Amino acid sequence: MSIDYTLVVQIALFVALWVVLKRLWFDPALRVIRERTARSEGAVREARAIQAEAERLRAEHAAALDQAKGEAQSEMQEMLRQAEAEQQRLIAEARAEAQRTLTDVRAQVAEEVASARLGLRDSAGEIARIVTQKILGRSA
Repeated sequence: MSIDYTLVVQIALFVALWVVLKRLWFDPALRVIRERTARSEGAVREARAIQAEAERLRAEHAAALDQAKGEAQSEMQEMLRQAEAEQQRLIAEARAEAQRTLTDVRAQVAEEVASARLGLRDSAGEIARIVTQKILGRSA
């Protein structure tokens, strides 16, 4: 049985070429691919972490905004209650002042009417005497 040496040489050349290419091209290319994959996976993990942080901050912001709206609404309602109470107090004071003024004016008018009546009573006799003199034409 004779071995064909060309087949052995071809196999040897193939193995030698494989070893050379593996060390010079395949291994560096696979290393670059692994590094790129690791960087890509790291970037994806980082992007997911950033996205999760952004979502957490958005939820925190929404909660803080809701809380601020609630507080503002409570404060506004409290201010409205205070304003209504102040308005009622001012109206009550104005009514009381108007009532006092009305009472004072009524008392003053009553005094003036009474004074005028007294004055008219006092002068009624004099007026009657003057009217009698003019009608009768003589002095009394």
